[in-house]
Amino acid sequence: MLHCPNRDGLLKKYSQIGKNGLSVTYDRCPSCRGFWLTSFAANFIQHLDIEHAAPHTKHALTFTPLCPECNAPLTHARGDAIAPGVSVWRCPGGHGKVPSGTSHGYFFPTGELAKFKQAQTAKLSYHKLWNVPLASVASVLLASLALLLVSITAVVTAIRQKQTITSQAQSIFQSQRAIVTPQGSILFTATTNLPAAVTLFVEVEQFKPIVMETSDGLTHTTTVSTLPPGTYTYYFVIERNGQRSITEKFTVLLQGSTLQ
Repeated sequence: MLHCPNRDGLLKKYSQIGKNGLSVTYDRCPSCRGFWLTSFAANFIQHLDIEHAAPHTKHALTFTPLCPECNAPLTHARGDAIAPGVSVWRCPGGHGKVPSGTSHGYFFPTGELAKFKQAQTAKLSYHKLWNVPLASVASVLLASLALLLVSITAVVTAIRQKQTITSQAQSIFQSQRAIVTPQGSILFTATTNLPAAVTLFVEVEQFKPIVMETSDGLTHTTTVSTLPPGTYTYYFVIERNGQRSITEKFTVLLQGSTLQ
């Protein structure tokens, strides 16, 4: 068994199913309540499990913690993935069976892992919501092994692809309107700042996408008269020079002649 980096006794091992269904194993000190784990475990452990096991009192560090694997003094971890005010300690490597620069793991004193996960979640949410491209994998995830970088690249790549597609749509797409007519149909209009083909998608069963009419490639219109009263979500697919991009989603309320 491993000793606590804070010299508070033996660590206790835990396992759980973390984010994306991944199996996560980590060690925790029953006394100081600090976490000892790999970068993989820190990235994918569930935040709720951390809060559930949070201590009522904080056990302060009284000296530099030691690596449970090689007994080397831990150093403060730095990087874009670690928010200001979050205290993380890292094994510097170069001891035992690991090469120099390869860490045995990370030590989060009590309360610090929860703060790390809160900051990580907030940053990912910001990039998704505002479609801001991620600078790199290391800007949101701890990483010490090349193998770990490869395993999580697919996750970040998927986010980047979504951001790229959305950014392309925003660069061409200019505005849209959905007007309910007195006859109970909906007139959809979309404008683009470059000539393009625009297809309307309404998220309702049995609705077939409609290629909108245009005379100049910039103003696109179509009328839908087959929808019963209700609230509908819709979006546009823009195609230009063989590349397709998707706009954000919009809603329209069809209730007589009232639009909300």
